[in-house]
Amino acid sequence: MIEILCENWHILKKSISLLEKSYKRCQKIDINKEEDIEKIETFANRYTRSVDILLNKFLRSLDLVEAEEITRRLDILIRAERRGFVENYEILLEMKNLRNELAHEYIEELFLEKIVVIEEYSKKLFDIFKKIEKYMQSYSYCEDR
Repeated sequence: MIEILCENWHILKKSISLLEKSYKRCQKIDINKEEDIEKIETFANRYTRSVDILLNKFLRSLDLVEAEEITRRLDILIRAERRGFVENYEILLEMKNLRNELAHEYIEELFLEKIVVIEEYSKKLFDIFKKIEKYMQSYSYCEDR
């Protein structure tokens, strides 16, 4: 079980790192430029991937290592709150809902309208990641892997 957790931890770290790069690239964009629109699309894709990895891979594998029941997805989010990763588990639900919207968004204009929300939730995701990082260090998970 710990091997799966560590693998998912490394995947999450890489994903967050790529998201941070996209976040920085999108700070000074012009939505009228084709290359900037591509930067936004990459940013949104990296956001959706990071949220997916966090919720569906990392938190599940952490629950398995800590012998928690993982039958209900909501319980996984509630335990993330209990561990101190978020102040309220509903933030994770909102992040997941945005992820689902973006994953099914095909109209460019609607997609571009969400850039401010993607930035807002990405900042929250960076904060969550820092808390998880401290948690992982405090329990010495994956240090020698």
